[in-house]
Amino acid sequence: MLHRRRLLLGVAALPFAGTARADRFPSGPFRFIVPFGAGSATDQAARNIADGLNRLFNVPAVVENKPGANGAIAAEVAAKSKPDGQTIFVCSNTAAASNVAMMRSLPYDPLKDFQPMTLIGRAPVFMMLNPRVEANTAQEFVALCKSRPGTINFGSGSASTRISGELLKARASIDMVHVPYKSTPAALQDTMAGHVQMCFADPVTSLPQVKAGTVRCLGVGNRGRYTLTPDIPTLIKQGIPDFELMTWTGVMLPVGVPTAVFTTLRDAVVKIISEPAYVERQAQGGSEITPCTPEEMRRIQIAEIELYREMMKIAGIEPE
Repeated sequence: MLHRRRLLLGVAALPFAGTARADRFPSGPFRFIVPFGAGSATDQAARNIADGLNRLFNVPAVVENKPGANGAIAAEVAAKSKPDGQTIFVCSNTAAASNVAMMRSLPYDPLKDFQPMTLIGRAPVFMMLNPRVEANTAQEFVALCKSRPGTINFGSGSASTRISGELLKARASIDMVHVPYKSTPAALQDTMAGHVQMCFADPVTSLPQVKAGTVRCLGVGNRGRYTLTPDIPTLIKQGIPDFELMTWTGVMLPVGVPTAVFTTLRDAVVKIISEPAYVERQAQGGSEITPCTPEEMRRIQIAEIELYREMMKIAGIEPE
């Protein structure tokens, strides 16, 4: 009897042990599905959370990068995974929402096939230019495009960065050529190399390159100066009307995860992203930590779908 009491006390002392013990969770390693390549903002966030879950539950956590099709490949894999709480989809707003507006058909439904958990980061898009291009401001870049219509290329590696370029074309009345990539880091690399002249990117991926001088940042797609980068002017302030576009990263699980397991895992994820070291690490890259309830994340998903449908009409883009 004494031995049994000690055993129970030991289990109860473990983080989240009450729910985890009742459901035998986790019963094996965590599997993180990421829709973009290694080095992307989404990938970095997933690896940070994977490390945290490994620390809290003392089980392995493996990150699988499955780029392509604007995140649809990874989303399909995650949606068809066993809903046991051990396959975790860390996604951008592309796969979680905007693909519904951007693509005619999807092999998954982000609203029906997934349970939203929480947002884990949020940031505006940043306009990046190859440093050899003769433009130091957004106005100068617009003037350059107008003097050379149809000869300036912009790269994109996600729906957010694609719609950013198209929205710039529409708002500034310029003609640029779109070059698609499988990930934002790939588009940024080709911008640095000069294969494309410009791209939009998230701050986690791009701001370190700005500091290194390999790209030039012309502006930020925020309504007012972004809190984490107050020295970078907004595109609106530079004469690009109503140019405001946010990117976000979130966590979703395949639909059907037991409530007790979902709650245990969500508590763990929120704990990890609220740790000062994680918040500071993300802030250094330009991303704000924004945990929310599952209901709030679902409302954000739905609003994003409608926003992208509206912007596609403005930019004259037909679903692919």
